[in-house]
Amino acid sequence: MKKNILAIDLGGTKIAVGLVNFKGKVIKKNVESTEIKKGAQGVIKQILRMGDDLLAGFQEKVVAIGIGTAGPLDIKRGLIFFAPNLPGWHNVQIVKPLKNHFHLPVYFDNDANAAALGEFLFGAGKGTKNMIYLTISTGIGGGIIINKKLYHGRGNAGEIGHMIIDPNGPKCRCGNYGCLEAFSSGTAIAREAKKNLKKASLIWKLAKGKKKNIDARLVFEAYKNGDKLAQKIILKSLVALGIGLVNITHIFNPDKVILGGGVMKDKKYILPFLRDFVRKKVMFGFKKDIKIEATKLKSDVGLIGAASLAIVKIRE
Repeated sequence: MKKNILAIDLGGTKIAVGLVNFKGKVIKKNVESTEIKKGAQGVIKQILRMGDDLLAGFQEKVVAIGIGTAGPLDIKRGLIFFAPNLPGWHNVQIVKPLKNHFHLPVYFDNDANAAALGEFLFGAGKGTKNMIYLTISTGIGGGIIINKKLYHGRGNAGEIGHMIIDPNGPKCRCGNYGCLEAFSSGTAIAREAKKNLKKASLIWKLAKGKKKNIDARLVFEAYKNGDKLAQKIILKSLVALGIGLVNITHIFNPDKVILGGGVMKDKKYILPFLRDFVRKKVMFGFKKDIKIEATKLKSDVGLIGAASLAIVKIRE
């Protein structure tokens, strides 16, 4: 009987639960909006129910659970210390409820770390030794692979979205000012559009005159159609992201930087700008073989990454 992992990708916007085999293939999955208003315990019940639904009638063997979630975390104790994208979550125990309910070992890490591991094993990072992964979505997360292993530092290394680009910049949900996430996340792009919205803008038209309809995807749509406000917003976002990638290149000099998340659906506009920006801004000794690529695992990167946490431990 083939072995499989029950994978969980917990985010502030959605929860994905899937069955993933040891080749990194998603066999089946279920995705729902995160029931944020029900609080931490309500969301945990939602995860347990989604897992039960997915496993109902499944005949192949499930040997472990992998879960990726927002942080910072205490991986050893199975705690989510604090998650800007999960309001009200402080010192939430996430591992024990899963272990007690499903009676399986649980492997737990930051969602961006999990995604980085998934890309390293099965995606765009396959064959590399050192790579950096960034997810650009509601927020910005990062995962670091050094010498073929996830790098945790003292526990929570890789919070790339919270490197400070400009201390006088916009306030970030982490409480600081000018973080990369506050400039370049999907949330930041939508915020800038709402703040600077003009009725003459195509953004206004696409949003049908309602600010609540504005998200990063809509701003990119206006950008692609030549809207000046959208172009200004996207340029500001990409410059900040480019600065972040220059910093990453100087610090890590990785084989590859891989970009994922919802914002990267417009990668054909984003990647050429970033590659050119980084090549121009890095020091001379770093200009050779700069590789900035989009995720190969696409929307399944979170699930495959969560499963990879378990796969790596089981293989050890």
